Amino acid sequence: MAKAVAKKQTAAKAKTKAAAKPAPKAEASAADEIFGVADVAELIKIRTGKVVKTRDLRTLLRKMARDGRLDREIIAGNRARWEFDGEDDPRVERILEAFEAGELEADKQEKLQALKERKAAQRKAKQEAEAEEADDEDEELEDDDE
Repeated sequence: MAKAVAKKQTAAKAKTKAAAKPAPKAEASAADEIFGVADVAELIKIRTGKVVKTRDLRTLLRKMARDGRLDREIIAGNRARWEFDGEDDPRVERILEAFEAGELEADKQEKLQALKERKAAQRKAKQEAEAEEADDEDEELEDDDE
């Protein structure tokens, strides 16, 4: 009877060991075959020698889509992947041309300049408000003295 129990326990251990083994990986999934933003970034690195972050590249792609150079509707919350047919896709060629023309860097500089101007205006408004407040306090003190 003890042998029968031991055999059952051994069989149960063998089943759990077999279940614990990871499933074999699929050779090539559909996600691996998609030519996306990361592939475009790698293509830019190969052709120009410049490293570009995929986040920055997506910014350029959204800008190009808003300009009408890429077919995509830009709406808030759109999380769909950018997919291209490959290196020879005309959209990829337009992206490469725009990157090589320096549009990404120009866009960054424009946004940085706008931020600097906005911050300077905020500082100026704050200083004016503080100066006006100080003037009001001085007038109150003068009125109290009289």
